[in-house]
Amino acid sequence: MRLSSLSVRGVAGLPDVDFELQPMTALIGPRASGKSRLLAAISWLLTGQPDLAAERGPSPDVSAQLESRDGGKPASRRISRNDASEPEGPLPSVTYLSARARLSSSGESSPYGSSDAALAEAVVAQIAERRLAGAQNEVLLIEEPELMLTPQQQRHFYKLLRRYSERNQVIYSTRAPALLEAINYPEIVRLDLSPSGMAVRRAPPGLLTDEQRVRLEAEFDHERNEMFFATAVVLTEGQTERLSLPLIFSRLGHDPDALGISIVEVGGKGNLVLYSRVLNELRIPHVIVHDSDRGRGDKRENSVIRESVGKAPVFVLDPDFEAVAGIHDRDDKVLAAWRRFSSIDAERIPRVFHEIADATVDLANGSEGG
Repeated sequence: MRLSSLSVRGVAGLPDVDFELQPMTALIGPRASGKSRLLAAISWLLTGQPDLAAERGPSPDVSAQLESRDGGKPASRRISRNDASEPEGPLPSVTYLSARARLSSSGESSPYGSSDAALAEAVVAQIAERRLAGAQNEVLLIEEPELMLTPQQQRHFYKLLRRYSERNQVIYSTRAPALLEAINYPEIVRLDLSPSGMAVRRAPPGLLTDEQRVRLEAEFDHERNEMFFATAVVLTEGQTERLSLPLIFSRLGHDPDALGISIVEVGGKGNLVLYSRVLNELRIPHVIVHDSDRGRGDKRENSVIRESVGKAPVFVLDPDFEAVAGIHDRDDKVLAAWRRFSSIDAERIPRVFHEIADATVDLANGSEGG
């Protein structure tokens, strides 16, 4: 059994919202965007806890489509919980792990020790044991699985959750790049805050072809996954730009990390459109920077990029980044870029780099996400 869709009405702290769920669904978004409340709403629907009906405010009404198999045949039914009714029929078992309940301050003890890190590691071990025991038809709701885990442990836990979701369902909120994979972009649900409330963003499964998804998988790593949590993103072709642009931003008086800006190199010009399409669907503001490659390459590729990235600002460096930046050492471009921009005066920075920084900062300051 698994939930294939969710409808939330009248839950304090959440707008009315409807969206689809996958066997594994990641909720991302800025602080106070509603991630934890959505997990609580799903738990209340299936178990009655935490008791949302006892809270001040409107009367909550949460429903979902429950998919199952009856004698091997697919079956679907609507379940709901409100003041007048509770879900009927068999329901999946539920484990709801809030962040607060997993910290030692909650008073819990663990055979792994009493520190926060030990309790976090105990959760990983417990899920591994449930999977090895053949658990199925369970719904695991977990707030920030990455808490108190090292980067290596986070990656291990993500792989474990993926295996667990093969026979169960996992719905979690996260702010960790290690808990996402670009190739599984349909599983990512981004919650954005806006003046009118919360907006749900997700990329449809058919956005990219299988070939394009494999290209993303080949290029993506956990550093690139940071873009899903950014207020604004700069997409660049290669490593020289990725190293140089943070230095340029800093010399111009901007701290990209403080502003929530990610500068992401995409592994080549041909991947810019793929990254941009995913970011556009999730409504993550971004800027695109690429070489014109005047005198070499296909001019049509530049037109395709400009026509395919929606409203994203595009900056074309003619003929390439090194020429515009005044980098003449082509044998070690990265080192030459570091030497040039690590101590350069702001007034000596080429104008186009000022424009890139200004456009990105404006997007970060005005974006709805974070």
